[in-house]
Amino acid sequence: MNTILKNLTSKPLLLIVVLAFFLRVINLETFPFGFHADEARVGWNALSIAKTGKDDRGNALAVHYNTFGDYRPTGIFYLTLPSIIIFGRNEFAVRFPSALLGALTVLPLFFFVLEITKKKNLALLSALLLAISPWHIATSRATSEVVIALFLVLFGLFFLLKGFREKSNKLFFASLVFLVLSYFLYHSARILVPLFVGALIIYFWQEIKSIDLTKKALATFLFLLILTALFASNKEARSRFSQVSILNDLDVSYELSRMPFEEGPNRVFVARLFHNKPSVYARRFINEYANYFSANFLVGNVAKPLRYTTPGIGMLTYFEAFLFLLGLVSIAQKRHSILPLFLLLIAPVPAALTMEDSPNLHRALFMLPFIAIIAAYGFYQLKQVERFKKEIIFATSLGLALNFIFFLHMYFVHAKVHIPLYRNIGAKELALELNKLQKDYDKIILTNIPDDPYPWIAFFTGRDPEVFNKDAITREKGTWTSENFVFTGLRCPSRDAFEKPDVKRLLVVDAEGCASESNLRGREDVVILTQIKRPDQSEVYTLWSKTE
Repeated sequence: MNTILKNLTSKPLLLIVVLAFFLRVINLETFPFGFHADEARVGWNALSIAKTGKDDRGNALAVHYNTFGDYRPTGIFYLTLPSIIIFGRNEFAVRFPSALLGALTVLPLFFFVLEITKKKNLALLSALLLAISPWHIATSRATSEVVIALFLVLFGLFFLLKGFREKSNKLFFASLVFLVLSYFLYHSARILVPLFVGALIIYFWQEIKSIDLTKKALATFLFLLILTALFASNKEARSRFSQVSILNDLDVSYELSRMPFEEGPNRVFVARLFHNKPSVYARRFINEYANYFSANFLVGNVAKPLRYTTPGIGMLTYFEAFLFLLGLVSIAQKRHSILPLFLLLIAPVPAALTMEDSPNLHRALFMLPFIAIIAAYGFYQLKQVERFKKEIIFATSLGLALNFIFFLHMYFVHAKVHIPLYRNIGAKELALELNKLQKDYDKIILTNIPDDPYPWIAFFTGRDPEVFNKDAITREKGTWTSENFVFTGLRCPSRDAFEKPDVKRLLVVDAEGCASESNLRGREDVVILTQIKRPDQSEVYTLWSKTE
C-alpha cells in the first residue's frame, strides 16, 4: 500500500492525470454538441432521485431502468446525483461523472501495468496513451456508463492481483467491491468480469499455487460467476441482451428458416452437419468478433453508434495502430508479458454476441486499455532499434502528437456540424421554447420522434419531479398528458390536430420533414410559429400555431 501512495504522488503520473482531466472536461457543457436522450434521462432521473428518492417511473432503489425495454443499469443515476446537486441542471453536471472517472482511469491502468511488468516507465506510457486516446476521450465526455465500469473493473483487477501477491484480505475485499460495483453500471461487465478474473488466475496459476492461495482464487472466481448467473436469471437484467443478441437477429433467424433438409440418409447427415443452430450462431459470432480486430473498425469509419464518433478519426489514430502492431511483434518475440493480449482477446466477447449498431465502439471499450498497453510495448520496441533510434522515436512521437491535434480539430470544430444529427440537437432548444410559449396555449401536442421530449422539458425548465413524474406512468401507453402537454407517438401530429380542434389556442410540434409534406401551408388560421434547426440549418422541429 505504501508503494501505491508513493506512486500516486509522483509528478509524471500527476501530470498525466491532469492532462486526462483537462482533455475530458474542457468545454464539456458544449462538446459533444447536442444533449442526447440517454444523457437527458440520466440528468432527470438523478434529479428525481435527489428530490423524491425515486426515479421518474416511481421506483425506489431500482437496479434497472426501462427506457424502451432495455432495462439499463441505474448506477450512473446515483453517481450523477451529487454532480447535479453541486453544478445544477445543465449538461456539464450530467457529463462530469463519466468525464472525471474517465480521466482517473489512467490510475488503475498505471498500477495494473506496473504490477504485471514492474516497469514504471512502461506503466506511465500506457497511462499517457489512454489519456490521449480519441476513443476514450470522446466516450468519456458523453455520459457513458461503460467508461465508469471500465474504471471500476481495472481497479478491481489490480487489487485482485496485488491481493494475491501480498496475501492481503483488505485488497481482496477492495477488489470484490470494485468488480461488483461494475455490475451496476454496464451489462457487459457482468460477462467480462468473471472472464477477466479467470484469465488472471490461469495466467498466474503457478504463482498463486506456490503461495497457497488456490482456494481463495477459485472462491473469488466462483463468487463472481454466481453473481453473473444471478443477473442472467433476472428477466430485466437480460432484456437488453435479448434485444441485440445474435440469437434474436433477423438475418440469423432467416438463415435458420432456410436450412435445407434434403431427402436421403447421406444428404440429411450433411445438411445437419453444416446447417444447424450451433454452426449458424458460431459463424455469426466469429464474423462479429473478427470485426473488432479489423482495420475498418480500429482505424476506419465503420464503428457505431455514430453519436460517439469523430469525423475522420477511427478508434485508433494511425500512429497508435502502428505502435499496437509493433507491440504485437514484441509480444511474439517474448520481450513483454502476453497477459494484455490475453485480456484483449477476451474484451470484445460481449460485443461480438450482439448485432445492433455493430461493430459497437461502446460495448467494445474494454479493449482499449489493453490496446494502450500493447502500444506502449511497441514504443519500447523502438528502443531496440540500433540505427537512427533517436530519429525514429522523435518521428513517432511527432506523428502521435500531430494525429492527436488533428483529432482535437475534428472533434471541437467539424463534429459540431456532422454529429448533431445523432445527438438530439434541438431537443433542449425545443424545451426552452415551449417553456416560454406554454402560458399562451391551452393545449400543446408534441411528437416523440426521434425521442420523447419529456426529459429535456423536465430537466431544463425547472419542473418539480414530485409533480411532473406523476404523469410519467402513462408513457408506456403511447400518448400521455402532463400539464397542458399531450405527448404522442406520431411523427406529424399536425396532420390531424387542426382538423377538429377542441381548443381555441393550439400549438402542435412536428418532427423533421413534416413541414414540407404538410397541407397546412394554405390555411390562413394555421401558421408556422417557428422552426428549431441544426447548425447546418436543416429543420428538427416545426411549431404550428392556431389561435382564435
